[in-house]
Amino acid sequence: MKKRVLRLVSIWFMVPIGLCWGQKTVSVDRKAWLEDLEFLEQSVAKIFPDFESAPESELFLQELGRLRGDLDSLSRKEIVYGIQKALAFLKDEGCNILPFQEVLETKILPVSLYPFQDGWYICDAKNKALVGQRVLGMDGRSIDDVYEMMMPYLSADNEHYQERLFAVYGILPDLLRSAGVAGPDSGVELQLSGNRNVFIEAGPLSQYTSLNRGLPNDGYFQLKQKNHENENYWLEYVPNSEAMYIQFQQISNNGEGPSFKKFVGFIAEGIKTGKAKKIILDLRYGGGGNGFKLKPFTDMLRDSEQINQDGNLIVLTSRATRGTLLELASILTLNTQAVIIGEPTGEGPNTVGDIKIVQMPNSKINVSVTKVFWPTSWDFDKRTTLEPHVEVGFTSQNFYKNEDPWLEAAMSYVGGRQLSIKDAGLKEKLSGTYNVQGRKITIGVDEGRFKMQMDRKMKSFFELEAGLLDGGEGILETTIHGVNLYYQKDDSDNVELQYLDWMGTKLDIGTK
Repeated sequence: MKKRVLRLVSIWFMVPIGLCWGQKTVSVDRKAWLEDLEFLEQSVAKIFPDFESAPESELFLQELGRLRGDLDSLSRKEIVYGIQKALAFLKDEGCNILPFQEVLETKILPVSLYPFQDGWYICDAKNKALVGQRVLGMDGRSIDDVYEMMMPYLSADNEHYQERLFAVYGILPDLLRSAGVAGPDSGVELQLSGNRNVFIEAGPLSQYTSLNRGLPNDGYFQLKQKNHENENYWLEYVPNSEAMYIQFQQISNNGEGPSFKKFVGFIAEGIKTGKAKKIILDLRYGGGGNGFKLKPFTDMLRDSEQINQDGNLIVLTSRATRGTLLELASILTLNTQAVIIGEPTGEGPNTVGDIKIVQMPNSKINVSVTKVFWPTSWDFDKRTTLEPHVEVGFTSQNFYKNEDPWLEAAMSYVGGRQLSIKDAGLKEKLSGTYNVQGRKITIGVDEGRFKMQMDRKMKSFFELEAGLLDGGEGILETTIHGVNLYYQKDDSDNVELQYLDWMGTKLDIGTK
C-alpha cells in the first residue's frame, strides 16, 4: 500500500485543500492590482510577527515596489508569481500564495518527483513508463539551473525545505515561465537519463493528487505490511525486538479510534510493562496540529528511566519535518537524551508559526501570512533547522528496494553516554537557582539525577531539563548537544559558575 499525495499537498501549504477553491478568475486592471498590492502590504505589516524589526521586511517591501513599477509590462500570471516572489523574501514557509486555488487555474505536471541523494527521480506518474526515471533537466536547462531560478519563489525557512517545495513548484509550468524557464504554457519537456526527452502535458491538481509517493513507512509499516493511511498517529512494534515504532503526522485526534491523549496512554503502558524498551519516533512526514497536546507525552518520555537514556529514544527527521512535529523534536532535544537521526529539518526551533489567510479584494487571490511564532529556544537562537546527530542518506536504490535507512540506523544505534561526575562535591557546591537571560534556571539533584532545569513560560514551548556530566576540567557537559556549563575553582576549592555556552553563544550566569 502506498500513500496518496493529496494530504501531503495540504500539509505542505499548511491549509485545507478546500480553501483553495471557491472563486473563479476575475479580470483585474492596473488600478485594481495596485489596490491589491497596497492591501497585501498593509496586511502583512499588521499580521507578520515583528514586521517592522524583521530584517527580511525591507526586502519584501522593495520587491513589492519593483512589482508596482513593472505592472504595465507583466501578464496576470507574472504578477501573481511576482507577489509570490515578494512573499518569499520573508523567508517563512507560512507566507505564500496558495497555489491551487481555483481563481489561479493552476495546472501541474502529473508526475511525483523526489530529491534523492543521487538525484531527482520520478516516483510515480500518470504515464507509468516514466516511473524510476532520473530527471536531468527541464526545457533544455539542467535540473540544477532550474532549481536555482526557482529558489527566489520558494517560501521556506531554509534550503532543505526549499528543495522539498521544488518537487511541487518545479512542475508548475506557469511558475517556471515566470521564473524565466522558457517553454510552452501547456507543459514541460523533461530531459531524462539515457539521453531521452519526453514532453509532459500539465493537467488539473486531481491528476497529481492521484499519484503515490511510497516513501519509507509513510502511513504504512513495511515490516508488518500494515496500512495506516490517513492516520494522524499510530504505532507498531518492530518484529523480534523490544522497540516501539511510533509515527506522528499531525498532533490532532484521529477521525476514528483513540484520542491523542489515550494514544499517549497506550505508549506509557507499553513502557511501564517493559514491552517497549526503546522508542523510535518518526516525525518525517507531517507538520500540523496542536502543540499544547504534546506536554503529557514529552513529560512521560523525559521522566521514564528506561526510555530517557542514550540510545533508547530515537527521533527520525527529514527535510519535511516542520510545524508541530518540529516543535516536538526540539522539545525532546532539550529535555531528554533523544538522538536525532535523519536529515536536517525544514524549520528551526523558533520559526514554527500559525497562519492567517487573507484575500486580496480585487483579484480574489488567497494569501497565507504567518501570524505568530511558537518558540522552543532562546530569542537569540536564529537556527533555521535542527541538524541530526546521525545523518542518513536516502538514495533512489533505497526507494526502489523498499529500504528505510532511517529505521535501519535507528535499530543499529547503540548509546553509551553515562551521566557521571567524579567530583561528588560539585553537585552540592553548584546546586542552586541562577539567572540566565532573565530566566530562572535551577541546578541540583532530583531523583538521583544531577540536572539543569528551566520551566516554560505562557505562550511558549521553550523549557529544558538536561542531565549534567563531566566534560573536562572546569566543564560540565549537558545532555543537550552543544550546550555546556563552565565553572571555576579557586585555591580554597570554592566553586563558581562562570557562564553557559549555548551552541557557541556565551550566556552570563547570575544568582537569584
